[in-house]
Amino acid sequence: MPTREEMRGLAEEIIGSYADRVAGIAQLGETVKLDLKGFHDSRTAMSKELRTDLAKVRLALAEDDRQRQSEAREFMGELGRAVAEGKATVKSLLKELDNAHQAMSTQIRADLAKVLPALAEDDRQRQSEAREFIGELGRAVAQGKAAVKILLGEFDSAHNAMSREMKATLARGRQILAKEEKERQGQARQFMGELGRKVTEGKTATQAQLRKLAEEQAGARDEWQILTSTLQAQRVGAAVAAKPPEAVAVPAEEITPETDDIQNRAFEYLANHPDGTKLVELEKEFGVSRIEMARLLKDLMGENKVEKRELLYFAI
Repeated sequence: MPTREEMRGLAEEIIGSYADRVAGIAQLGETVKLDLKGFHDSRTAMSKELRTDLAKVRLALAEDDRQRQSEAREFMGELGRAVAEGKATVKSLLKELDNAHQAMSTQIRADLAKVLPALAEDDRQRQSEAREFIGELGRAVAQGKAAVKILLGEFDSAHNAMSREMKATLARGRQILAKEEKERQGQARQFMGELGRKVTEGKTATQAQLRKLAEEQAGARDEWQILTSTLQAQRVGAAVAAKPPEAVAVPAEEITPETDDIQNRAFEYLANHPDGTKLVELEKEFGVSRIEMARLLKDLMGENKVEKRELLYFAI
């Protein structure tokens, strides 16, 4: 915060600078007055010079105007004389043209008087030739009409013959179409009979397939029950594998050398894959159905050669 001495010094500086500004403004006012007076004096002198120059220009313009008027009067005089001379020349030319036109008209009349008899003779000759041409044309038209009439008669005869031939052809065609229609109907009846027999055979085969599928589904259901019972027994600490019911036991005749070979190969495959293998991979590897492969694996599990952990099978 400034002290009292500092504030006093600041006030004195402000007062001094204000006095300087007032003195500068007064000096500036005097300078402006002098400049305005000089501008007024120069403007007055310039105005006098302009008035003097304007008077000189007016005198020069008046002299030029008088000179132009004199030149214009001379030009108009020369123009009038040239127009008068032109009128006289045109009048003379028109007279010469009129004389030449009258002479040409007289010459043309004389030439026409000489040509008219020849033109009349040529006209009579052309009329005679025209009458002869019209006569020949009439005879040619009459001959053409007769020829056209003959052609129309021949065309009518040919058209009638063609119509009779077409009617006969259509009659034969209807007979042929009727015969072909009967043959097609017989073939259709034969085809429908064969189709009915094939449909019957297909139904029989389909029913046999459905029965076989039902039997396979029943076997799969029994195998699933065996699997669930085995798992349940393992969970409660029973034997490793539950004894399958006699009703679903695999008959002895179903155990063939082929299935035994697939079992051995499946065991070797699991032994070579210690990380475990899914059932679908074994199905693709050996080309057997999933139910058959599950049954073979179940037999290996019953022999304690294979174990299952979640979805993977491992060789023991």
